Amino acid sequence: MAEGSKRAAAPKATGGRSGAVSSSLANWYGPDRAKIFPDLEPPSHLKGEFPGDYGWDWAGLCADEERFAFLRQAEIMNGRWALLGALGCLLPELLVRNNGAKIFGDGVWFKTNAAALTPEGANILGFGFGLGNNLPALFVSTILVLGAVEVWRYNGGGGGFEGPYDTLYPGWDPLGVCEDPDTFAELKVKEVKNARLAMVGFLGFLVQGLVTGKGPLENLADHLADPTANNAVTNIAGVNSARILG
Repeated sequence: MAEGSKRAAAPKATGGRSGAVSSSLANWYGPDRAKIFPDLEPPSHLKGEFPGDYGWDWAGLCADEERFAFLRQAEIMNGRWALLGALGCLLPELLVRNNGAKIFGDGVWFKTNAAALTPEGANILGFGFGLGNNLPALFVSTILVLGAVEVWRYNGGGGGFEGPYDTLYPGWDPLGVCEDPDTFAELKVKEVKNARLAMVGFLGFLVQGLVTGKGPLENLADHLADPTANNAVTNIAGVNSARILG
């Protein structure tokens, strides 16, 4: 296949936008979109066709079309998991702190998850939840169920959806929020932006948990109460000092 025809087909295969960009989307798509470095010319392979393209690819990772498609899919799928994961980290702790909910480990995400792996299980809002010795069975069943869903998604879904959908957006829209093409294009941008924040945030939750042994909301409360004593520098320095002195 000729290079020109490959590039013409790329937007349909990977959810990009080709052709004229409406005025409401000009800030996110096309040559006049927002860029990380407005005064620098973006790489030639970043044309503003895809949501979240701010014209920055210093390592040239997206110069190859196939790699670009793979990285886009990896970013969006991992970003969606991070959005769910970040909510799952925050909500139990929020319920404990603000509503007095009875959740094992005070709702701290890594403590509650650890308890669920014990034979006794974890008490979550009055319901017992435990895996006991069934972790291998859970792992296998999760792989089978999610694997089937992923195969369905990757093959374009099974419902014969109409519209500008692809393997990343297989057409599940029960509320009809994506019926307007411009609204759909803008929601794609919002999803990518929030997904990137969620991935960075989840990494922050993980590092916080390893360093302080506390949940994200408790760490936030400590920081707001005494920003000078409770921040990334002092917490990491305190851990290193304890290891040296210990």
